Amino acid sequence: MSPLKHITIILPIAYRGGSLRVTKTIARMIRAGSDKAGVPCKVRIGVPEGKYDLVSDFSDAIEDGVEVAEFEWLKIDDKAVTTANSHQGRQVNLPFLEYQMPIAEGSKNFSDSDLWLLVSDRTEKPLAPIRPYAVFATDYIQRYVPEIFEGNASGSYDLSFLQTVRQANAVITTTPQTAEDVVSYVGVPRNKVQLAPMDFDPTPLSGTASSKKKEEGYFVWPTNTTKHKNHLRAFDALMDYYDLFGGNLRLKVMGPFSDYMNPDNEDVPDWFQKIPYIQDIQKKIRSSSSIRQNVEFVGELSDAAYAATVAGAEFLWHPTIYDNGTFAVAEAAWLGTPALSSGYPQMRYIGERFSIPMEFFNARNTSEMAGALKGMEAKASDLRKTLPSRDGLAQHSWQRYASDYWSMLQSIPLN
Repeated sequence: MSPLKHITIILPIAYRGGSLRVTKTIARMIRAGSDKAGVPCKVRIGVPEGKYDLVSDFSDAIEDGVEVAEFEWLKIDDKAVTTANSHQGRQVNLPFLEYQMPIAEGSKNFSDSDLWLLVSDRTEKPLAPIRPYAVFATDYIQRYVPEIFEGNASGSYDLSFLQTVRQANAVITTTPQTAEDVVSYVGVPRNKVQLAPMDFDPTPLSGTASSKKKEEGYFVWPTNTTKHKNHLRAFDALMDYYDLFGGNLRLKVMGPFSDYMNPDNEDVPDWFQKIPYIQDIQKKIRSSSSIRQNVEFVGELSDAAYAATVAGAEFLWHPTIYDNGTFAVAEAAWLGTPALSSGYPQMRYIGERFSIPMEFFNARNTSEMAGALKGMEAKASDLRKTLPSRDGLAQHSWQRYASDYWSMLQSIPLN
């Protein structure tokens, strides 16, 4: 198999936060891994046009020699896909009538690449196989939390996502459970599924001292406003924690739009307040004097403010029902803060991989969650003593796994 000489990493939608960081890390791993192998590979990141400040948002990747280019999505039919492939001497199976392809200036619409790497499956139509491609699949929450797609009358909201993944040359995951979901839910042959090394990048936390953990009286809940984050059960559990178990710790809720859940926030846009799920959350908060007295909604914080807040907490709480796991527990461990988490497989995998001791609970059982919160008041101090060192966590840097990531991509069949 000829070595890959050019890869385009495609962001199908304008991700930010963790998804954007992952994209840039993948690009940097490919550059570093190919260099170490003695077969340098050019890397481009393709991003939706007009959604980013290319210089500031991608400065770290650009410094590592990664190109960044804007594109637009174009919907095309199967005949156009056939023609595009014939110009390259390729023949591909085309089971669908409509596709979408990236249109970019000055880069032959990314057809100059040996491989496309699509970060997530969020496409309106199946991705046109103009070039061989792999999909980085984060999770299949809808399998376990189908209500996240409520309101879609056809019941096939994710059909184009699944079609894109099924036609890929390879599917890349970072946890064994998500790999299993790709096989059993999406229907991808097992031999096309790759388990990539899961890395941990503490760069956003660099320079932050871990707290000495004096009794400061609060725990933290990093979240956003999507349904799989389990807010309604979580607030029921908080009511029990304060009203039935006599909980002593305040709570700081943080993350994108998390402050919009606060019914006392006068800056919440009207359109957001009209979302039924948000209305249900706010109604629950209004009904509880304990929550209103003890819970602070701090919203999205800068990296420095986030690190300081987590470092000062007694523990981090993660009551999500299901996803691909959260690196927030690894960030918390880096800052000297233990975690209390929902016990779904991806979180247990993260705990094992990074040697992070965690307490777990059933996120669908509010009484169990409340009891776990109360129990964590006493357990947090002992857990803190057994957290991995920063040196230990640093062993999982992307630089260490660059060669492994490159070898994995090299094994993808391009026919």
